[in-house]
Parts: sequence; C-alpha cells; structure tokens
Amino acid sequence: MRATTQRMALLETLGKVKSAVPGKHVLPVCKSVLIRAAGGQVTLTGTDLEVGVTANCKATVRRQGAVCIPPRDLEILLRAVKTEIVSLSLVGTNSLKVEAGAAITIEGQESQDFPVVPGVKGQAVEVTGLADAFKQISYAAAKDDCRPILAGVCFTPDKGRIALAAADGFRLAETTVKAKGQLEQTVVPGKAIKLVEKLMPGKVSLHKDEHHISFVGEGLVLTARLIEGTYPNYKRVIPKNGKPLTVDSAALKDALKVVMATKPSRNIVRFRTKGANLIVSGKADEKSEITVPVPATGKAKIAFDGNYIKDVLARTSGPVTLRTKNAQSPGVVKQNGTIHVVMPMHVEW
Repeated sequence: MRATTQRMALLETLGKVKSAVPGKHVLPVCKSVLIRAAGGQVTLTGTDLEVGVTANCKATVRRQGAVCIPPRDLEILLRAVKTEIVSLSLVGTNSLKVEAGAAITIEGQESQDFPVVPGVKGQAVEVTGLADAFKQISYAAAKDDCRPILAGVCFTPDKGRIALAAADGFRLAETTVKAKGQLEQTVVPGKAIKLVEKLMPGKVSLHKDEHHISFVGEGLVLTARLIEGTYPNYKRVIPKNGKPLTVDSAALKDALKVVMATKPSRNIVRFRTKGANLIVSGKADEKSEITVPVPATGKAKIAFDGNYIKDVLARTSGPVTLRTKNAQSPGVVKQNGTIHVVMPMHVEW
C-alpha cells in the first residue's frame, strides 16, 4: 500500500468508522479498523460482528494494499499535526507508516484477519428523514437483551411509507417516513439505529437480504445483522381515545425537573388536575411530598415514571396534549407525526 490523502478528510472518515469499533471484544481484531487503499480512494471499515460501518475518502493510490490497525494512534496524530497531506504506506504485512509532517508506524494485523462485513445486497428502498425519525422514537427501545426482539426498531411497510416503532414493555413510540420501494417487516438492532442517527442525516437507501440490512448514504455504508423473531402487535396497546389534557411543554419540563430533583420513591410522579392547573407531585416518603402547579386545560389523574415522561417531553415543544382514559390505562402524546405511549404507575391517591 502507498497512498496520499487529505488529513481532514481522513480524520472525518476515521471518526465515522470508529463509532462501530467496540472497546472490548472477544476477537482482538475487532478493536481495529481495516484500512484499504484502492481505486482512487482510501476505505476504512469497523465492525463488532453485529454492526459494520464502511466509509471512504478520495486518495491518490500508487500501490494497492490493506492492513488492520487500532484507530487511537492514527487519530491522535491526525489531530495533532497541521500538515494537510497524509501519506500512508504498508510496512511488512501488518504495520502502517503514517507521514504528515511527523511520522509514526502503527503495528496492527494483516488484513485477511479482519472479519468479512457483508456487502450491499437487495433492491434499494429510498427513504427520507430517517435519522430525524429515529431521534423521535429510539429512546423507547429496550436497553437490555431480556427480550431481544424489543432491543431494536421495527420497520413495517405502510402504503408508500414505513412505520417505525420502538417499545420496551413500559413505553412505545411510533412514527413514519416516506419510502420508495418494497420492504418487508424488519427489526433492526438499537446500535445500528443510534449510528444512523449520528452518521447519516441525509437521504438514505435501504438494502435488505435474508439476514442483514444496509443503510447507504453519501460515502458511507452501515450494515447490521437483523434481529430474528416476530415483533409484537404493538398497535393493540395504543389507546384510540381518551380525555385530553393540554399543557405547555416547557412549563411541564420545568415542573418535572423540580419534582425529579427530590428523588421521588420509585421515580413515581403524579399528575392531577385541580381547577385551571395540573399539579405535578412526587413523594420521597409518606411524610414528604413536593407539588408544582402548571397552568393546563382538561382533566387527568394518573402517575408515571418521571424518567419516561422526561424522555417524551424532550421530543416535544409548544402546547402538548396528553390523553388518558383512567389511572390504569396508558397515556398518549401525539405530536409532529409521532405517537408516544407510556404505561402508568399504580399508586394510592
């Protein structure tokens, strides 16, 4: 390998790919980045075997080649030097010499030791607004593997759109994006969702085969192993109606922040209307209670995990309407095309 490229372009590319590199892994090579020079570009790949990210930058390639190296030393050098042109050359079969005013030789592993990241397969499904949609719903996906199917986001085709849903058994979020092309129901792991949020803000095309899905954007490909299994019929838990309670989102955020600062027992926050106010309250114990009034219209008497309501409010602005049937039924917030459902906490009033 012998190639030259722009320092900032290489640094930006490395930053994207490094997002997929795990801090710990049973395979030491997975803690490295595969660097390949060929075809007028330098291509970098990182993977943890479940999710892989490949990105490239333009380069002058005098000799093709590839090597795996830990990304830390390369990133440190690229950030420290001011020279704009970087030279990359293979030393032996498993080391990379980097020259950019300063020079460093980074010992790594041979390229054939790096796991194979599946290529892009299947017909393209063009999607717009995917990263923004994920930001609206990804908070609701399960954070553990007790039920693996819930640790991802479900993609369901819906008449020229794709419905995106995340749920962990205590809350649910659903939104939709426009799509051109055919895609069967698919569940994508949470790590891939977070990386698309972070790395792919523009237009994205989806490509799916039996076991993998690829997100293809400008100069970047993210491939993830699909979560196998049948996603629950989440539509059944979305209430169709309920009594509306409308309150200013910013005012409710402030009230919730005050109540949560007192560390209420089990994070339970009570919401109860009184006159023209919503009384937001929490109890640290039976004798200690904090209450904060917030102007509101409508009626409600229900309790939620305060952290779950906080997650919903972080994705709302202006007037927000909470619909509830009773204290034992889920609460629903709909705003900007997204549905948020939160299960209630059972309390003594």
